[in-house]
Amino acid sequence: MRKSASIAGSVLATALLLGACGTNDTNTEKDTTSTEDTTTDSGTVTDESNTSSGTNDSSTTNDSTASDSDQDYMKEKMDKLTYDEFELEVDYGKDKEYEIEIEQDNGTVESTVEDELSNSNLHGREAFDEIYPKLEKLEITETTSKEQAIQQALDAFNLKDDYVKFDIELTMPDGQKIQFEDKK
Repeated sequence: MRKSASIAGSVLATALLLGACGTNDTNTEKDTTSTEDTTTDSGTVTDESNTSSGTNDSSTTNDSTASDSDQDYMKEKMDKLTYDEFELEVDYGKDKEYEIEIEQDNGTVESTVEDELSNSNLHGREAFDEIYPKLEKLEITETTSKEQAIQQALDAFNLKDDYVKFDIELTMPDGQKIQFEDKK
């Protein structure tokens, strides 16, 4: 009887230990394929913050609550812009890139800053607050020349013009996409 109770106790302890460990999928893979893939990756992170892993970690709940208020804040600010989505990639060679993105997908605003020039990676509200004031300075439309669009972006984001490759893509509220690319 003691032996079976001991085995049952060991099995229960192992199950609890494995359950408490849970899974913490941290997506560190850099997405360079498409906006749709980024949405999927970001959606995974968003879903993770709203999923209980069986632990009583109050930070998960607080992050979820903060995320809701952050979403309201970001949506309100995005409504003031003339762009629904914005993506900028500037490659300076030698593994030095500056990449930012703000997009809205199914009512969710997602933003990222991957700045290899200053070794900074920001996501969510923190990235949004970094990008938004700079986006307000841009006045790129379908009639803006490529040279003007590039110069506006470089000036707004305080970037040097000695890039190897420059790519900017904007989506207007009517769904129209405006894209400018340049290689030196």
